[in-house]
Amino acid sequence: MKLQLLVASLGIVSLMASGSASADAAKGEASFKKNCAVCHSNKAGEKKIGPNLAGLAGRQAGTEAGFAYSPGFTGVAWDAANLNKFIENPKGMFAKTKMTFPGMKDAAERADLLEFLGVK
Repeated sequence: MKLQLLVASLGIVSLMASGSASADAAKGEASFKKNCAVCHSNKAGEKKIGPNLAGLAGRQAGTEAGFAYSPGFTGVAWDAANLNKFIENPKGMFAKTKMTFPGMKDAAERADLLEFLGVK
């Protein structure tokens, strides 16, 4: 019984670490269009007022060429944990961010968005 509980607990921790097992890229695309697409593109080479998000996974914050970043917007690699934290509360992670987006409180919606962006 203890072994089964341990195995179940490890499975839950694994799901939490790797993102939601039920994340939906289609829902993430809808969320991107609603929350992000006004300022950001996810199509390589397309410019908008915010940095391009194509190939975001693993990229260092503040390194998109041709974009003037907010002060202090460095030192973070865009992995699932950091991007999830940033999307939840941008000013909580980078107090001086120019980004006006207030954050996305719904964890499932953030998981869907990360799935759409290919950040795992």
